[in-house]
Amino acid sequence: MTGREPSPPRRLRACASCVRAKAKCHFRQDNQRRHICDRCEALKRECLPQTTNNLRKSRRIHQNPNENQQTLEPRRIAEYAQNSTLKTPDTPRPPFGLSWLQATQILNLFHQEYISQFPFVLIRSDDTAERLYKGNPFLFRAIMLVAAPLSESKIIKMKRNVLAYLGYRTLVEEDKTLDILQGILVIVAWAHKCHIDNSQAVNLAYLGLGYAHNLGITQDASPSSGSHDNTHDSSTAAMDPKQDAHPMVTKRALLGIYCVLSTLSMRQSCKNPLQTPYINSCLKTFTETQDSPSDSIAEHMVRLIQMSERLSEGFGEPYERTLSRPFAFLLEGTGRRFHSDLSRLSESVAYPNLASHSQIFELHRLYLLVRLYEPAIIVACHPDEGVAQFYYLLICLRNCLEAMQSFFELFLGLPVEMVLRCSILTVDQALYVILQASRLLLIETPEWDVEFARQTLGFSAVLDRMIARFEEAEELRKRDIRNFVNNVLEDGSEENVSSITRTAKEVQWLKYWFEAKTQGRQMEDVSSDEQGRDISEHEMKPRWLVGLLEEMPWNLTS
Repeated sequence: MTGREPSPPRRLRACASCVRAKAKCHFRQDNQRRHICDRCEALKRECLPQTTNNLRKSRRIHQNPNENQQTLEPRRIAEYAQNSTLKTPDTPRPPFGLSWLQATQILNLFHQEYISQFPFVLIRSDDTAERLYKGNPFLFRAIMLVAAPLSESKIIKMKRNVLAYLGYRTLVEEDKTLDILQGILVIVAWAHKCHIDNSQAVNLAYLGLGYAHNLGITQDASPSSGSHDNTHDSSTAAMDPKQDAHPMVTKRALLGIYCVLSTLSMRQSCKNPLQTPYINSCLKTFTETQDSPSDSIAEHMVRLIQMSERLSEGFGEPYERTLSRPFAFLLEGTGRRFHSDLSRLSESVAYPNLASHSQIFELHRLYLLVRLYEPAIIVACHPDEGVAQFYYLLICLRNCLEAMQSFFELFLGLPVEMVLRCSILTVDQALYVILQASRLLLIETPEWDVEFARQTLGFSAVLDRMIARFEEAEELRKRDIRNFVNNVLEDGSEENVSSITRTAKEVQWLKYWFEAKTQGRQMEDVSSDEQGRDISEHEMKPRWLVGLLEEMPWNLTS
């Protein structure tokens, strides 16, 4: 009996890289022993075999408490060589398919670039990614969502996962921990970066307010505050003993909720629901304690937000507001007192502990000045409403023009990294001033030299520079993605528009709209050749809310 002929070489399975890219995977005979396919060899990539799963489950008597949590995790975003290292079974995996090395890089980025923009959620410098994930799982997820330099399509998937996890923790498990509140704060503060629209941001902010109430941190819980003991709602739950936090941490989170609610209330032209005397008590504690350098920065930010709340109260409630009431606030002594109080507050920026944030604070001051003079713009835009106009109106318009000019010069001088990482506070301020400038430069009223105002501000050139600045920030975002994912293959081209790109397109649309209005044309008359790009890209009309007095007659797209 003759010997059996040797079997042909076994065909290798497609490698992991080709499977992710849905590409054909072919191994030449001379490359099979080295396990490198033709595609990976051409792309000079590491060719790794697919990981296999054991389909047979071992019998377990006790249910793993992390099993339900693992089912919520998304599919792997990328595979790195670090993931191939063996870990003990007790080592948990980070969510979103990230490795611990990647999670550490994202956490460091959040430390260096993000906390300074919104210093109401602090992470200790000695906290590792593993420790943060174990102690504050939702805050960990929120930081990964906001700061991870990944493609927009993957950020959208992460957002859905994070919101699903939030719903599970709040509605199913009924957790009452500071971890939830801090994670909500991080998401709302950078909602524009992770595809959280205005309605979702409002929902999350009010959910955070409810959690602050449930944790009992919206009022003084000290024994000396007997006035609150009788009125304390018996249904309010105390903080989980396992999550008992330092009083400064809870007060910092409360001030953060106050700030984001103020910004969102400004968008909706309504009152801040957290306008309580206890906010001043928290600020007093920050002034006296100064535990960390960020305490004075957070305190000054809240002081500026309180100045914004003074304007909202002075202009009146939306249901009782008329054209004359906000303008009367501007003319009376209250307007002058506001200006002098704002000037005194800005003098403290020269202190060494605030000098590093002097640009952000000065932007906020100039933004508040524009808001102060907004009633003058409204009155000048509607001379037929019967509000008396005299020389003081022209003074207000000139002061507003000067504040806008200073704001644009300062904003355009910001580092591009700050433009990319800025929080909801700075983003709203920039868009608000841009929109009010377009109003101011279209006013046609006696003794107001609109041509001189347009030449002074050079609005079209300013908008061009703003667009270029946003485009620089977009290039920085893409470069960060390339550096982060390194050799990981992206699944196709970027299909989703980033927030910074959308903002640039909206500003470009506003530029064409403004130029058409100054030339007596409609936007429909502006050809795609004049716009310089595909018309489909610039039919993206702005979705901005136009300020505290948004209920006044004003149609941006007319």
